[in-house]
Amino acid sequence: MEWMVTNGMGWWPRARRVAVLALVAVLALAALTACGGSEEAEASGLRLDDPWARPGMASPGQSTMSHGETDKGSDHGSAHAGQSGGTSAIFLTISNPGKEDDRLVAVTTDVAEVVEIHRSSIDASGVMRMEPIDGVTIPAGGKAELKPGAEHIMLIGLTRDLEVGDRFSATLQFERAGEMTIEVEVREP
Repeated sequence: MEWMVTNGMGWWPRARRVAVLALVAVLALAALTACGGSEEAEASGLRLDDPWARPGMASPGQSTMSHGETDKGSDHGSAHAGQSGGTSAIFLTISNPGKEDDRLVAVTTDVAEVVEIHRSSIDASGVMRMEPIDGVTIPAGGKAELKPGAEHIMLIGLTRDLEVGDRFSATLQFERAGEMTIEVEVREP
């Protein structure tokens, strides 16, 4: 085996030096490749925390809306007029550590005939009302809290009962991050 001196760093066999240089080259290439996709990595970097839903019944006439909420969606062209099952809602916190805003624009799940993004508000007479909205913005470096009495994901025409402890999946569609699937736990508020 041939030995050589490398700038005062000691004795190294030539084969070992070649292996170390090859490893450094591979790591440098990996780092460059990762930097090239940073925009895509930021776009899919949303964090979805604590998704949960209220219990609800699939049978007609049942509702899980809070006391005082009025479902005004059918007055605003909502697709749920005439749906046969009950309702529920999904709540969660969406964090966006990225440098650009993103928007939740749609949600799908097999536990409801219709899924809409809603906002609750209190009208001039003090009655809480809900209406469909076209999406929820998740600000860059910030978060959006979908919670009771505010923005939430409305499940209309439940296809099965949602009982405390049940779990189901829902797919959220974002403008930048694309589709993200979550597991939702059914629990009391």
